[in-house]
Amino acid sequence: MNFADIKSKLKPIFYNDMSILDVHSCFFMDEIYIYIEIDDNYCWKISFLSCYKVDYETDANWRGDYKVRDVKPSSGYYGQEIFMNINSENEDFVEFTIDLTIMTMKIICKSIEVEKINREDIKFFWETK
Repeated sequence: MNFADIKSKLKPIFYNDMSILDVHSCFFMDEIYIYIEIDDNYCWKISFLSCYKVDYETDANWRGDYKVRDVKPSSGYYGQEIFMNINSENEDFVEFTIDLTIMTMKIICKSIEVEKINREDIKFFWETK
């Protein structure tokens, strides 16, 4: 996927203090999904595909006794910034550094997909299943 294409897909989505609804990993972390709130009915789903490397740090070492699974979406995860670079080891991969306030991620993958999805189509961890 073209670097400029990826950048243009992400440009309208990432802005300061966007509410992050959840982060999922699938297929042995080959795919990472970040869900970003648009409103009560819709959210963005950013799919990082063919992931080569995924690193992350959370607030677990200083947050206290509460568990993230016990909180609502206002848990403090807010998108701050996303930085992109062509991976220095392999130009077929793009390196993303993502700041979600109390979580930081570094994802190296081949491509991304961005979808606007209806929130009724997905159940988040705080919703009754």
